[in-house]
Amino acid sequence: MFRPSKPHNHLACYLHQLTFEELKTGLARIGSRLSETEAKQLMEAADVDGNGSIDYIEFISATMHRHRLERDEHLYKAFQYFDKDSSG
Repeated sequence: MFRPSKPHNHLACYLHQLTFEELKTGLARIGSRLSETEAKQLMEAADVDGNGSIDYIEFISATMHRHRLERDEHLYKAFQYFDKDSSG
């Protein structure tokens, strides 16, 4: 049976807030090449309550929204591929 090496406190996820600096650092760690302006725009878009930080729910919501946009774009491209006569 799999056991995590360290117990995880799920409540802590809901209490932690990501600052703009933490967001920039995290993006850099995963190889993102967003400009400062783009990172600020991302922060502003994700910070729904406008408190200057991103909480867990805002982070999940932004991530899911981004994933949905990417999926929708792929679906549209697939549709266009099959719609040979552009009658769509």
